Amino acid sequence: MLRRRTAPALAAVALLAASVTACGSAAHSSQSQGDTLTIVSASPPASLNPAKANVGSDNWFVNLSYDTVLRMGAGGTVDAGLATTWGYVGAGNRTFDFTLREGVTFADGTPVTADAVAASLNYSRKNGLNVAWVSAIDSVTATGPLTVRIHCSSAHPNLPQMLSQVLMIGSVISPKGLADPSKLGTQSFGAGPYLLDTAHTASGDHYTYTPNPHYWDKSKIHWKKVVIKVIPNPNSALQAVKTGQADIITLNPGQVDTARSGGLTITKSPAVFMGVNLADRDGTLAAPLKDLRVRQALNYAVNRPAITKAIVQQYGAPTDEITLPGLDSYAADYDNHYPYDPAKARKLLAEAGYPNGFSLKMETQGLMGIDLVTQAVVEQWKQIGVKAEITTDTSIGQWLGNATSRKYSALGFGYGGATGYVVSLDWMLPHPTAFNPFATQDPELTRRLAAAAAAPADRGPALYQDIMRYAVDQAWFVSVLRMDGIYAYNARKVTGFAASPGSLPDLAWSTAPRT
Repeated sequence: MLRRRTAPALAAVALLAASVTACGSAAHSSQSQGDTLTIVSASPPASLNPAKANVGSDNWFVNLSYDTVLRMGAGGTVDAGLATTWGYVGAGNRTFDFTLREGVTFADGTPVTADAVAASLNYSRKNGLNVAWVSAIDSVTATGPLTVRIHCSSAHPNLPQMLSQVLMIGSVISPKGLADPSKLGTQSFGAGPYLLDTAHTASGDHYTYTPNPHYWDKSKIHWKKVVIKVIPNPNSALQAVKTGQADIITLNPGQVDTARSGGLTITKSPAVFMGVNLADRDGTLAAPLKDLRVRQALNYAVNRPAITKAIVQQYGAPTDEITLPGLDSYAADYDNHYPYDPAKARKLLAEAGYPNGFSLKMETQGLMGIDLVTQAVVEQWKQIGVKAEITTDTSIGQWLGNATSRKYSALGFGYGGATGYVVSLDWMLPHPTAFNPFATQDPELTRRLAAAAAAPADRGPALYQDIMRYAVDQAWFVSVLRMDGIYAYNARKVTGFAASPGSLPDLAWSTAPRT
């Protein structure tokens, strides 16, 4: 599953006060607006409901019409959103308070109150697509007209990020939207700078957004209209931008030269890592995977530099880790922990009792080149006698179903940059997820994760880096490469559109017309 998710480590242990302008003065900006901003998307959103949307592919569709409690800025900074002050209370990262702006309303005209925000957060944490990320939260309550407290049953060091536009759990849904959740998938009920124009939207084809007349900061509304067109064919999509029918597109590495020659500007940043997840680490289906030597052999058998060059060219780098540079769990000394050594791989297999290799069933998906990485790994495994029977899915939903079915010992994956805590929820803790479907347990890993989650912000990165080293040593996965998120845009018309590690460029606030 492709999840392009997050930003660098957060530092919000003390109550923070943001030096922001209240809604009154900011709303009277005289800034001129552009006419129409048009973005090309390769696929329609899974849902327009923030709780059901897929993080990464659906963010732009949701973030235009939903403001979040907090915002992630460039470099992983935590900035004010609907909240103006926020922070953890006491030690242990279990209690988090924030205070909302005064006088803010939803697009439907109803006030944004602490009760409304608490109700939205409770809906999303109980009904969302990624409930594992917020499983530690046991209550969200209004403590005053504009104050909210989140309490967790165990340490949760990433609440600021959860409440931001990156992960969308903090996208605040109005009481009218929560009254009939069935409408959330096709309409907007937020407090963001734009609202979905359903009269000029054709689901699955194009989505039109117009300014929210009640928005608290009119200076953030840069366009009279924003349109997201769905064009699945990458060549047709790029042609639309080159000919001026659209302004922004996500590229694959093979399109960069064509985009540049067409006069488009490129922005890129590390965004996704790919490889093969050795999910059946207890040997439930494939007994050899229970042996550490076997899992390490599968790592040594992979020529990461060669695969990286063939698939992403210069727009990526080999890696043995499930993280990205700039994120809190990235350990630079472990990026090449398993150099290509097929002789050592064969030796380890023989020591484990499999001199002639073995067979296993694998599942992957045909999105963003994930299947290409999987196939390359499988071809190299053949050189040490390991054979894989591959099933390739054609949608994220199909992949999720197969990944959690416990029918496959290995899973081809693409995963966006995430903090160590978020990665631990998906990959390392002993509960079933798409990335740990067999709920593998490692008491030492669980102990380390608990200590890191409760640690002060200044100690967290070192602890999460040690955890990443431990997981790489245990060979729970065969990470192969990290790939840049690559975007092209018309710089003659657009400014403020820039990629940053682990998250999409910001359309809602930062992308503006060039004047």
